[in-house]
Amino acid sequence: MKYIYFIIFDFDNSILLLDMLPVKIYANADVQKVQILKENKGKSGIYLWKNNINEKTYVGKSGNISERLINYYNYKYISNPRLKMLIYKAILKYGYSNFSLIILEYCEFKNCTEREQHYINLLKPEYNILRTAGSLLGYKHTKETLAKLSALNTREKNSFFGKTHTKEIKAKLSLYQKDKF
Repeated sequence: MKYIYFIIFDFDNSILLLDMLPVKIYANADVQKVQILKENKGKSGIYLWKNNINEKTYVGKSGNISERLINYYNYKYISNPRLKMLIYKAILKYGYSNFSLIILEYCEFKNCTEREQHYINLLKPEYNILRTAGSLLGYKHTKETLAKLSALNTREKNSFFGKTHTKEIKAKLSLYQKDKF
């Protein structure tokens, strides 16, 4: 079997040579769209989008890679201004023909988050906004979104408005806070 070598440059210009054997490499995500969707139908695993112009990457996971990729190929979906994923913006800017899609590995869905995190840590993909797989940790809401969320939780709109905790619940919450710190 032939090994594929990726050379990755990190911020301090040191070279990291990774010897990995991806499951599939699709050099042109535009021309190979039908093949990509067909070959990955019903398979769960980890995939990587690679911009062939600037070498930037994105690592993702899915319980059904084909179904997930259908979203990427849906112009209406990826051009939605509410979706702020850098990979969507890059695909719109550079076009599918300037991207490779690499299936890093197939795995059981229950292992996808762990494996995605492994590749995020290893490859440090530039298009991944969130650095923790399966988490919104590090996500920053816009001021507009924060204002909307705040308005949704004010006074009568808040499900706890006008209610109070019982003494028993207050004691449990107090114990929880003490144990937490």
